[in-house]
Amino acid sequence: MLGVATRCLVEGHNHLQEQIRQFLLATHVLSGITALLSATAAIASKKGRALHRTTGRVYSIAMGYIVCSAFPLAILRPNPFLFGVACFSGYLVWTGYRRATQRAPQLTRTDQWTVLAGGGVIAGMAIYGAYMLATGESLGVVSLAFAGGLTIFVAQDIQSLRSGAPLGKFRIARHLQRMLGGTIATITAVLVAQVVPQLAGTSIPPFVVWLSPTIALTPLIVWWSYKTLAPK
Repeated sequence: MLGVATRCLVEGHNHLQEQIRQFLLATHVLSGITALLSATAAIASKKGRALHRTTGRVYSIAMGYIVCSAFPLAILRPNPFLFGVACFSGYLVWTGYRRATQRAPQLTRTDQWTVLAGGGVIAGMAIYGAYMLATGESLGVVSLAFAGGLTIFVAQDIQSLRSGAPLGKFRIARHLQRMLGGTIATITAVLVAQVVPQLAGTSIPPFVVWLSPTIALTPLIVWWSYKTLAPK
């Protein structure tokens, strides 16, 4: 009897755990779709207008849920790489949101803790990327690339902690760079879930799919930054 009861408890626990995982995964994916749609609307709308602010706020909330739901999903079905990408996206979106809403040059303790968290994400993605390469996983290249990219953003924020946050059009450029960077990471995650599994048995290496959004959209960040910073 005790063995039967124990087995029932274990089966019930596993069933509940799977239901929770399915719910988190479904809402995680839905938030990703919402983030992509709202990001597209924000990019297409005129900066500073009500539509841009509203869609940008929706994007930030959706991305916040993606990052938060990534924690329990990483526990229920561990995927260190996707978890790192979620944290990468979260850092960019959070700091991009901070630059949009915090106009004062003085940064706060919140920004200090954010930089520390960013350093942790860099270390985690770099270590796991090296581990993947050592075990023959080509996606280790992508993890290291994300770690390198985030290092640039964190270095900018460390400089801002020392000398003050950017103001005026430089603040706007920083906001655009971070939000578009977060969008690239979101698109990358969607491709991983929907496209990479279809490549099994083909000659296309998965890291090509991973890096394609970065290669395609980075010129947009450069162009938009130039347009924002150009003398009027």
